[in-house]
Amino acid sequence: MSKTIFLTSSLDLSREDENGIKRAHKFTDKNHIQDNFKKHIKKYDNFLYIASIEDDFQNNDEHFERAKQSFNMTIPFKNYFLLDGRTKEKAKKFINMADFIFLCGGHVPTQNKFFAKIKLDELLKNYNGVICGSSAGSMNSAKVVYSAPELDGEAIDPNYKRYLSGLGLTTINIIPHFDDIKNTSLDGKHVLNDILLPDSFKNEIYAYSDGTYIMLNDNIATVFGEAYLIKNGKIKKLCKRKKKLNIKKRDDLNWQSNIKWVNMWANI
Repeated sequence: MSKTIFLTSSLDLSREDENGIKRAHKFTDKNHIQDNFKKHIKKYDNFLYIASIEDDFQNNDEHFERAKQSFNMTIPFKNYFLLDGRTKEKAKKFINMADFIFLCGGHVPTQNKFFAKIKLDELLKNYNGVICGSSAGSMNSAKVVYSAPELDGEAIDPNYKRYLSGLGLTTINIIPHFDDIKNTSLDGKHVLNDILLPDSFKNEIYAYSDGTYIMLNDNIATVFGEAYLIKNGKIKKLCKRKKKLNIKKRDDLNWQSNIKWVNMWANI
């Protein structure tokens, strides 16, 4: 038995109400993610939520509670556990008993430090359940994490590290929330044209928005939903909405004939 990994942009666990308060609701079933969860989850006893920040306890509790409520409405588990700075001594125990592990979103470098501190990569090596990353959690799942600048000052900081050591669950680098960021600017730089495209000469990047995800199972990686591949300074549409594509073998993509180039200046 091997682990199954979902690299999501977002599960859409909560939304703001008319007063601006985030409230949990049934999470998305775009591209049949609920069906794929149910296909691979073997037991529904223990859900483990791994926080992004070690010691932001109030924020961790609020996010954990909304995740718990959302899963209870959608795919319920018997028990829910939160792993952060208060429970890090129980990390091994929590992981060994977990049927489903959720790696939450957040600031990639901050989350990366917490994961490294508790040696999460080592703890997950023999784990054989389901792991779901959300945004930063998906990005930090890679062996070598591409940590694109996202906060003010990071794009122009010469000491900002864009490549980090991650969990080693995959070699795939992703950029989540692509619809939201592809036409934005950071520190006077256009995120797509001035950051992602130049960086893609060093590593290929799968970019997609909320609702799209990559599932890894039995050494096969499959993208579900609209996604783009950024490589060698260019961007291509890889998969259409409501479609899926096995991306295990690069040769299967037949770059020149099967995937249409997208102009780097286009409003994709």
